[in-house]
Amino acid sequence: MKFELTHRRVFAALALIPLALVCEALILQHLQGQAPCPLCILDREAFLLFALVAIAGAIHNPPPRVAARYAGAMALAAASGLGVAGWHLWSLHHPKFGCGIDVMEQFVNDLPTARLLPFLFHASGDCSARLEPMFGLVTPEWAFVWFAALFLASAFLIFKWRSAAKAGAGK
Repeated sequence: MKFELTHRRVFAALALIPLALVCEALILQHLQGQAPCPLCILDREAFLLFALVAIAGAIHNPPPRVAARYAGAMALAAASGLGVAGWHLWSLHHPKFGCGIDVMEQFVNDLPTARLLPFLFHASGDCSARLEPMFGLVTPEWAFVWFAALFLASAFLIFKWRSAAKAGAGK
């Protein structure tokens, strides 16, 4: 029996990564008492947006041209997460400027996601707070690394599936 790597399996595998990361964030929040800041919540939303697009791609199981569009949407979600994680890293290294906890926290907590699922999307932490590192990196650094990896994977898939669509159209 030969294992075939279909678009559906690729999308499903890519959906598992951000879902696992959000589960880890919930463990840190609810079991270890690390209150998420507004930028952490925006990171969660970007991870979940990436996962939702990947799940939609897995359900649809599109041809290569359309799969490349799904990968493009995933790349945009990862790029938005990269921006938020980069801003978070900047605020960690420049605590004088911070993330504007009073304004940003109010904005994030007024989003519909925070009202519907407060256990997942309610911000109550300080963006410039230094937490215990995991394997040498703090949480925003890990988010940046994972968003970069997801972005690169999505960009690779865009080029791979677009070239497959062009090769199929030439036949």
